[in-house]
Amino acid sequence: MIEVDELTDYLDEYLEEKQEVKNLTEETIKKQTFNISKFIEYLENEGIDELNSGNVKKQLRHYRRHCLKQRGNKRTTVKTYMMNILEFINSEDVQEEINHETIKMKDIIEVKAEDPETAKKRIEKISLTWPQSNFFLDTIEQGGNKRDYAICRTFIDSGMRLKELVLLNKSDIQVPIDDDGFYVMPNDTNDFIDVYLRAETTKGELKDRTTFITYDTLASLNDMMYDRITKLRKNTHNVYRPVIQRKKADEEKTREELFTNLKGERIGKRAVQDIIKKHARECDERISAEEIDCPVNYTKNVSVHILRHTALSHYAEILTVAEVQSIAGHSNSQTTDKYIHIDREQMKQKLKANNMRFSR
Repeated sequence: MIEVDELTDYLDEYLEEKQEVKNLTEETIKKQTFNISKFIEYLENEGIDELNSGNVKKQLRHYRRHCLKQRGNKRTTVKTYMMNILEFINSEDVQEEINHETIKMKDIIEVKAEDPETAKKRIEKISLTWPQSNFFLDTIEQGGNKRDYAICRTFIDSGMRLKELVLLNKSDIQVPIDDDGFYVMPNDTNDFIDVYLRAETTKGELKDRTTFITYDTLASLNDMMYDRITKLRKNTHNVYRPVIQRKKADEEKTREELFTNLKGERIGKRAVQDIIKKHARECDERISAEEIDCPVNYTKNVSVHILRHTALSHYAEILTVAEVQSIAGHSNSQTTDKYIHIDREQMKQKLKANNMRFSR
């Protein structure tokens, strides 16, 4: 389920992703924002507290009737409204939260289903390759911002959603924490570390799932925490050195939230989106300055959603559909199928190798 007063946050993220993926004009985005916002406003005025799998279709029908009868809109106009609203309701994050099957309401609007091959091509277009991901992270690292680097590494490793990242607590990373509040690094540098994510069912019950981060990402989290308890000061040789601040060090020992803002409070979703946009622009500036041949326009194409898609696409190169579905937190395997890119030549080579094992 989704609380109605949270829908505006989902709308902001949805429109940002859509503008980047489809490169829509500002006027188109403005119209879609208006159309969907009016639906949210209608729900609030009607005293609807939440959208869930049991009432979402009913509320869509009621709103269509409201537009036709109370507002006196033409049927062609209402059709446009409902197309915008349905696309929002059927978007990945909203659909997962409401926990409903893709809505095809023929009495409201006919929605043309996206065929699997088209969906896969779309996912490939909005996912970064390994070299492109590494270039993005390397650009952030060169800037020296430990927190921003750790945030982006966590996204690219885990494939978690934005709201899941901002709600992460230090204890959700499944390794021991030492007396100073830092993670104890595993002995094996190839280890993948469990990250527990908390989600609620439509009945309000907790439903945990697990994703992963790498050893290097865990190290970046320690670097981030060390950075926020230190301050650069000049020593006797006039050289700046990091000095641990006792008060902040004490706070770190008992800190709950993993990612924080400049005030030391839990970071917000908008701040994370701004961080990613900032470093995407830096990538394009670096590409231009260093005259790098790169097909990606980072400013236009990189966002929280693209980093999530990137992680899931990387996992899909190695794991089964069921395994990727578990990491992604998809309730419907058809959503996961979009990330699975079939290499037919690779399939033939595997079958050939298997056949040779049993041939005499």
